[in-house]
Amino acid sequence: MRQEKNQWNTKVLAVEKELSKPRYRKIMDAITIGFFIFVIIGPIINIFSTVFVSWDEIQSSVFNDSLTGDLQWQIMGTALIRSFCIAGLAVVIDLIIGLPMAILLTRFEFRGKNFLDAMVDLPLAIPTSALGFSVYLFWGSPSGIAGLFGLDVGFFSPGPMLILITHVIFTYPFIVRSLKIVLQETPKVYEDAATTLGAPGFTVFRTITSPLVKEGIIAGVILAFARSLGETGATIIVAGLYETAPLVIVKMRRALDIPAAAFLSMILIGICLVLLATIKFLSRRVGFPLKKIWPTGERFLSKPFFRKARNILAVVIFIVFIFITSMFILTYVFQPQDPPLWEELYGADLKWAYLWTSLMNSFLIGGVTTLIVMATGIPMAFIIVNRKWKKVNSLLDTLIDIPLAIPSAALGFATFMFWGPPGLNIFFPGFWLIVWVHVAFTFPYMIRPVISIIQKSNKGLEDASRTLGASNLTTFRRITLPIIKNGILAGAIMAFARSLGETGATLVVMGDVRTIPVIIVDWVEAQAMGSAAFASVIIILFAFVLLLILRYVSKPRRVLNA
Repeated sequence: MRQEKNQWNTKVLAVEKELSKPRYRKIMDAITIGFFIFVIIGPIINIFSTVFVSWDEIQSSVFNDSLTGDLQWQIMGTALIRSFCIAGLAVVIDLIIGLPMAILLTRFEFRGKNFLDAMVDLPLAIPTSALGFSVYLFWGSPSGIAGLFGLDVGFFSPGPMLILITHVIFTYPFIVRSLKIVLQETPKVYEDAATTLGAPGFTVFRTITSPLVKEGIIAGVILAFARSLGETGATIIVAGLYETAPLVIVKMRRALDIPAAAFLSMILIGICLVLLATIKFLSRRVGFPLKKIWPTGERFLSKPFFRKARNILAVVIFIVFIFITSMFILTYVFQPQDPPLWEELYGADLKWAYLWTSLMNSFLIGGVTTLIVMATGIPMAFIIVNRKWKKVNSLLDTLIDIPLAIPSAALGFATFMFWGPPGLNIFFPGFWLIVWVHVAFTFPYMIRPVISIIQKSNKGLEDASRTLGASNLTTFRRITLPIIKNGILAGAIMAFARSLGETGATLVVMGDVRTIPVIIVDWVEAQAMGSAAFASVIIILFAFVLLLILRYVSKPRRVLNA
């Protein structure tokens, strides 16, 4: 038995030694980069070329239609202005309420801090259609907070106010996380030195902390703005007749108005690419020119009373405005409904069967998507970190973040135009085109955690392994993989959760296939509130479990020293 095992190990080592030769590494690099270009960059380039080639048709239908004139352009322009206004307001509000929370989580120790830190991430894990429905029930229906005041209608009707509240909630973690990361990485010695020299706390923050964390503030603001600009799933539920740009793209795609949808998608993608470039190249050049000082006012605002009030207010706002609003749907399921929930689910229209089918579709699509991004994302992470390609590495490192900034509905439409019937005609709307779109926008979620761990890992262990005669592949299997396994697991969980909750891109390419987020939207539009709430609760609880697992595997681990 032992002899057979030794023979097997010898064969494995021989295969690994052969596959570690430079030519196989080059082949793997070429396949990985080719996959990245075709799946993510190709559709984006194609949407611009499609608009350029079809410009005459776009001009006649959007700007100079024989019946409606430039009505299409007016609709697009109005939707874009609305999207910009909502995204801008949401980011300003997030910055005001998120900055105190980030400071609280990084500069103070208190009981329940880890739980609060975990709950801040909750809106990231909840599918946006379920989040939007929860916001609608809490603020827009008599079942929510309006019921406490004896009102027969919600505080807000579907429209801009509900959209703004929803966007503030799901972009809140982007601001808090970005600020928290830079605050944790900023040496506290400068703040301590300023305090020792007599500077009040407010002055220390204005003159020391804020310049040091400006890149995190700018990155968080722009990412939150881009995420709000492209949100579809939650917006559909709370929008009513109020249309934003992503909703117009979905409507045009459903109406088969392909040229107009391509034109609007191109505009959104172009805007978000500019925003991404701003993060990468301009954030270091932007300063906070707050040169004027107010010694009396700053010293007054630095008193312990105001610091405690700020921290308490940050927690109260989060609990009431973010957490309870996001989780309210859990209580709605247990409220009396007409008809009763089980009658609605097991009625003649077989909602229970549709729920089960859509749940299985979501899990299967998420699973296949995760496997694909693992197989292609891990090699890409090693290319970016380990290859000595200078500017090429920086370029790839920038390009992999593109799906984070681009609206998912626009990316879904670009993928449809490239891989679907209008383009290469390889995939038809349905399961595989959904998977392909989900691979595109989950790719960065897989790569980023792996890159972070590779950069922090001890290279001496790998060098020692090679010095002792191990091949590159054997070194990867025995040394590198155990070190980065938590990063791989974290990336896989984030990719799966992101795929599980996507609505906008799925609506564009789904065909006859339905996922849980889409079913929630369909049932809310059909006023089947109990069934939609039940589906939302299922997906929220599952997302919560994924969040707990993610936080566990993402805990800092002791790094071995050579």
